[in-house]
Order: sequence, then C-alpha cells, then structure tokens
Amino acid sequence: MINVRTARMLADYKQWANQRLFDNLALLPPGEVEKERAGVFKNMIGTLNHIYVVDRIWQAHLEGRGHGFKTSHDLVHPELAVLRLAQQDVDRWYCNWSVRQTDASLDKPLRFTFVSGESGTMSAGAMLLHVVNHASYHRGWVIQMYFEIPAMPPMTDLPIYLRETDPHFNALNAPAVAPTCAPLFASATNVLPDRYR
Repeated sequence: MINVRTARMLADYKQWANQRLFDNLALLPPGEVEKERAGVFKNMIGTLNHIYVVDRIWQAHLEGRGHGFKTSHDLVHPELAVLRLAQQDVDRWYCNWSVRQTDASLDKPLRFTFVSGESGTMSAGAMLLHVVNHASYHRGWVIQMYFEIPAMPPMTDLPIYLRETDPHFNALNAPAVAPTCAPLFASATNVLPDRYR
C-alpha cells in the first residue's frame, strides 16, 4: 500500500503538525482550550484527547496487544501541558516505528478489534495512513474552533511541512516567487484577517 519512504514522511509530518498546533494553542488566552464549543468532543482539549486516544489504540494494534480503552472519547489528559507531553511521546513512537519498517512489514496484514468489539484486518501501512488521516481530520476541528475566539490558527498543511523540511521542495529549478502572506498569520497572537470573520 505505501512504501517505507512515504511511511516515514507521514509519521514525521504528523509529529510536526501536532507540535505546531500545540505550540500555537499555548499562546491562546487562558481558558480558550477548555471553553465549551459546538462539536462532539465539546472543546479543543476534548478533541485533542480523542486524537491522542485513537493514536494509542492503533499503536496497540500495531504492537499486537490490547489497549484497555472502551471508547475513543476518554478525556485522559484534561490539562494542555500534560496532553502535549503525552502526544509528543506517541508521535515519537510512530516516527520510531516507521523507521523500523520495510515495504514488506508495511504490507503485512494485522488482525485487531475495534473498541466496538468488531474485528478487522488491515495492513500495517493502512493503519499508519488511518492514524495520520484521523489526526489531520480532527486537527481541522480544532482549527475551526479558533475562528470562534477569534484567532488565526496555525497552518499545518503537508506542502508547508515539505517546504520547511524537504531541501528538494523547489528542486525543479522553478523560478522563485514572492512569499505569501502565510507567515504573517502563523501565530494565534496575530489578528484574524477580515476575510475569516
């Protein structure tokens, strides 16, 4: 399904995007991360906990062991600083795991049980793809909540990650273009542009 190079890039991207989001969340006014908002998980910290719990569930599946969660909605770390450390730990695990993989191990089918009790089989590579996609999806929920503050959310798109980390990002001898306004709005302390109000 995916090769080793892609797996490593996706795990590194997920770690980078989560780090950028947590860095930015720490700059928000006190109480904003816990403030009740519309959504399944009620607030930013609840949504971030969901990402973390799902990361841990699929980590257990990849390791072939149980995880002990009965739901993916547990609020295991209600404090942002504590959750940040826990998320960093699981993100490091995925990065280290991806470095140890081969194309064959990524294609290996693994049997697992959903929290609902249903069973399934997916390749290890598909599991990683799910974890990366799931985290991106729910980071989007958190970013949407920024607009209720209002504050400018961090930009965590894959091309931005590649531009910042891949020396070959502009390797096709393309002419340089003027930088965009993105850096002007990269921090929660910046004013939300009128177009987002």
